[in-house]
Amino acid sequence: MKITQRTVALMTMFIFLFVVGSIIAVRTVAYLEAGFELKGFLVEVIAYVVALTGWLLLFVYSYLKGDFKDIEGPKYDLLEREEKLIEEDKKAGRY
Repeated sequence: MKITQRTVALMTMFIFLFVVGSIIAVRTVAYLEAGFELKGFLVEVIAYVVALTGWLLLFVYSYLKGDFKDIEGPKYDLLEREEKLIEEDKKAGRY
């Protein structure tokens, strides 16, 4: 099987959803077994779903923007920017 960037992104999303879903399921069973009211349970589940939706949207946005195409690129960009800042500071006498 050829491992592409799309495969890695989809597997990451699947693992993330599986882990969060498992946590919600375990908390649900624990909450209902403890005998708490359903209203508090629904508030907790809705909060989890909203948080999960936000993370999922950020992941999809990053994937569509192409952030997963060159994973090593930002590291080198950061190092280049740091070198430029150090050179500017040396010229200004602050380094």
